[in-house]
Amino acid sequence: MKVDAASKYRKKIHTKAYYRKKVYKRKHVRAYRRTSRDVGASYHRVTSQYVESVGRCSCSLHTDYAEHRSIFRNHCPFCGRDGVLRYEEGPTCPEGMWVCSHCDADFCLVHGKSHTSRARYLTRY
Repeated sequence: MKVDAASKYRKKIHTKAYYRKKVYKRKHVRAYRRTSRDVGASYHRVTSQYVESVGRCSCSLHTDYAEHRSIFRNHCPFCGRDGVLRYEEGPTCPEGMWVCSHCDADFCLVHGKSHTSRARYLTRY
């Protein structure tokens, strides 16, 4: 018995009647999950004095989307407390960000810019 391997592994194609063209089916969620794991920070360190990371920009000031190293004071400019910053990564920001555990303010890993309309910056260490 001979099995046609090429027909077995072809992508399934369906035609949309109103456009009259063929569209390939893709699983977008799986592709997003695979890429979101790859863009997170490759290194991050949190101490009581400073926070350090090697990662990608999430505030769009760098346009190259390459990894950059940065060190900031562990101080939140919104609530004024020391030692409250922590690293967080999720589906809303796959690059990773610094988050204040007291007031929940978000900051870019590379520039320290807050993700708000009235931007404040973390202090370089």
